[in-house]
Amino acid sequence: MFILDITTPAPASGTHIGTGIGIATDSGVTTRSLSLVPRSFSLFSPFKAKPDSTEILSSSVFPPLKVTPAYAGYNSYSWHNVQGPYSKTAHSFMTSCNSNSDQTLLFNDWAQLLQVSIGSGDLMLGQAIHAFLAKLGYQNDEFRGNNLVNLYGKLNKLGDAQRVFDEMLVRNTITWTTLIKGYQQVNDVESVFRIAREMYWFKEEFNEHTCSIILQACDSLENLVRGLQLHGFVIKRGFDEDVFVGTSLISMYSTCGDFGAAEEVYSNLDYKDLRCFNLMISEYGKAECGEKAIGAFLYLLGSGLEPNDYTFTNVISACNNDIDVEVVRVLHGICIKCGCGDKISVGNALVSVYIKHGMIEEAEKFFCGMGEKNLFSWTALLSGYVKNGNDKKALKGFSKFLELGIDFDPCSFAVLLDGCSECKNLEWGLQIHGFVVKLGYVHDIRVGTALIDLYAKCRKLQSARLVFGGLLDRNIASFNAILSGFMGADGDNEEDAMILFSQLRLANIKPDSVSFTRLLSLSADQASLVKGKCLHAYIIKTGFEADTSVGNAVITMYAKCGSITDAYQYFNSMNCIDSISWNAMISAYALHGQGGKALILFEEMKKEEFVLDEITILSVLQACSYSSLWEDGFCLFNDMELKYGIKPKIEHFACMVDLLGRAGYLSEAMNFINKSPFSGSPLLWRTLVHLCKLHGDLNFGRIASKHLLDLAPKEAGSYMLVSNMYAGGGMLNEAARVRTVMNDLKVSKEVGCSWIEIDNKVHQFVASDKGHPESKEIYEKLDLLKSEMIQITDHGSQKNFC
Repeated sequence: MFILDITTPAPASGTHIGTGIGIATDSGVTTRSLSLVPRSFSLFSPFKAKPDSTEILSSSVFPPLKVTPAYAGYNSYSWHNVQGPYSKTAHSFMTSCNSNSDQTLLFNDWAQLLQVSIGSGDLMLGQAIHAFLAKLGYQNDEFRGNNLVNLYGKLNKLGDAQRVFDEMLVRNTITWTTLIKGYQQVNDVESVFRIAREMYWFKEEFNEHTCSIILQACDSLENLVRGLQLHGFVIKRGFDEDVFVGTSLISMYSTCGDFGAAEEVYSNLDYKDLRCFNLMISEYGKAECGEKAIGAFLYLLGSGLEPNDYTFTNVISACNNDIDVEVVRVLHGICIKCGCGDKISVGNALVSVYIKHGMIEEAEKFFCGMGEKNLFSWTALLSGYVKNGNDKKALKGFSKFLELGIDFDPCSFAVLLDGCSECKNLEWGLQIHGFVVKLGYVHDIRVGTALIDLYAKCRKLQSARLVFGGLLDRNIASFNAILSGFMGADGDNEEDAMILFSQLRLANIKPDSVSFTRLLSLSADQASLVKGKCLHAYIIKTGFEADTSVGNAVITMYAKCGSITDAYQYFNSMNCIDSISWNAMISAYALHGQGGKALILFEEMKKEEFVLDEITILSVLQACSYSSLWEDGFCLFNDMELKYGIKPKIEHFACMVDLLGRAGYLSEAMNFINKSPFSGSPLLWRTLVHLCKLHGDLNFGRIASKHLLDLAPKEAGSYMLVSNMYAGGGMLNEAARVRTVMNDLKVSKEVGCSWIEIDNKVHQFVASDKGHPESKEIYEKLDLLKSEMIQITDHGSQKNFC
């Protein structure tokens, strides 16, 4: 074993740095050694060294070479520990230093030793070289200064890097770029932009590499404006065609949530390298655009580039449920042909994608055939068992995993808990929670967030709050997880969510787009316009107004809170809209009975060439139904599959039954149900019963209710609907009979409630409720409204009133 012996021999007088160099061997036979470390290292700083100081070098020439035993030094560095491409170079340098030209060799090869220092993380060696260069005067030499800035930047000593930078009298683009890179490595975003501004003010030349590094610092939505400015600068300098800059732009836009802009940059690049393709395929996978990911992969193959294991891992992982499994098998075949089939990351991706498609046997078969497995391989398989309800296989696989002596880490537990959340398997989740507590991972943020998500989705909100409260380090992901437990909850819990949000802000945890989307959804469900407007103001303040998903949630919030004007105004002001934005606005018009405006917006959406989906058609059909535009609705339904290629689902058929029934065509509605592929669904017959109740038509009502109760004999809501239909038609005996049957079957319906927000407070009511402190005044007002309605009816104005 070769050892670079950095020794601290007993000082004769003062402090000096020896510069002999040699090799020590395992046998103990010692040749010369290189001493570059000062004797009083704790007091040593290369920044204090002066070129003419005797504290740096004890003589005008280098001291004589010393023979030092390999075991005598306090700091010995093993060359077996040097990682990277510089090991051989440094070894060659050492073995060539047995001549009398040590000073010349050290003068010529200090740069290689600096690379050894970086590769091994040996700060002491780097500081010693720094002291040697201080004697030579690095301030006037760009090459020497740049290397020192690079040294301290790579070793995350940015204070020292900045100091070297400040002391340099001559700098170039490489100097500035190296310092910016150092700050970017430690995620000091503000310093990156500070140095970039200074570089611009000093009129230093920016190159492609400089721009790429600065773009990497724009990694959050709040830095999107800076990213946009830099993109303009890149175009102005003509760097937009550079593939490295283009790849950084794609990464910046994707990270900041503007995926459309990322796609545009990708499309405008004339030349794309493998790294660019890999990034775009990965981003398509994250955005669940499987077909586009495969398209990019085919483009890669057509361009003559050879994919690597990273490419196959990304493209296989991007194959969601919309991608046929045969495509996955083809990708697997190409992977084997390219020699990447035995890579463990590719194998893990294949196991995961087979599980994603519900092909457990295929996943098992491939898993068993893998030559090498790691923790992720086992986690993917066990998670698949849990998601698909194979509890016995999951337990058996878990036991086998433990027998092999492989330790679970927090990440693997989080993946298993995510599988439990997805299928709402609380029993398995509780067992894993117990195991997590036993291993001491319960305070890990990843495990804690997964547990919160599990309990929230299983409606165990109190348990979710307890786990959340026990986390030592909370982040926005854990907050978003607990928000999912409040979704659809009553007004009191919604209030708790807002209090929790206030606590989040006080803890200086910044909300993200998911936070705002869920909070806006809660406000919309509670019709809480005051809270919705407060959230909207805070969204503008934090810069999330540019996020399309947040904007869509704002539209829905205003629509559900009754402010259709604000909803359209916001829709019209959005800089970037997608199909979901159009769907939200069309649905808003439908909700407010403005079918004509919904149809106009639908035509505009088609002109703008946005992709129509099932939600778009359903929203337009609902708008036609609520506005008695049954002819337009019928035409759209007939064109749905033929013209737009969208196969009708049960919700579309239910909407058509409602459309015909509201228009008074009950007979046609019943024929439509009988001819539909969903004639055995309670949903369609329930819709028809409701329509018969509205029209007071008990003839069709009897037929429809018989079908409904035969199809849903244990559904309390169906019995209540039929009973109310008979009661509304004056057939009280029939209504009582239905209720008796309901009681005999011991089915009960959860009491419905309504609510209203006044002065930022939500008031809830149930049928015949007298628990409100102002119930007497409320019922008096209701009696007054009934009297006014009767008077209007008596004057023949019932139609106008409705």
